Amino acid sequence: MTHVIPPGIKRVCGLTSLDDEVFVVRYRSRGKIDVYDATTFTLQPHITVPEVGLFSYGLAACPHNNCLYASDWDNDSVHRVEISGNNAVMTWSVARGPGGLSLNSQHDLLVVSRKEMTLQIFTTHGTLLQNIQLQADIEHP
Repeated sequence: MTHVIPPGIKRVCGLTSLDDEVFVVRYRSRGKIDVYDATTFTLQPHITVPEVGLFSYGLAACPHNNCLYASDWDNDSVHRVEISGNNAVMTWSVARGPGGLSLNSQHDLLVVSRKEMTLQIFTTHGTLLQNIQLQADIEHP
């Protein structure tokens, strides 16, 4: 079965899933995260993270901490959103130009900085655990 997101909607920049929901951040989203039912792909009420700037290029969901992370290119930060309850947001600074996000087996957040060519590892509450310099000759768009 193929599901089609309606035309005229801005392109997808980040996608993740948690339980029965798919979270989508779009080009120039200004903090709006679309939420879809993972089975039917019907649009659910969205999550708004007003602190997020114009561009977010990464999403990651953590089932262990029941939270969603969104990168914030404009403000060089990451926003952690509690999925249950009031969608409380916690924000911390990261290296310039955060893009892709992922989680490791310890439930720590991995953040790739496209401008500084670094990989940073943070706890779920934003404490920097490790800063890894990536090779300068790695090409990226």
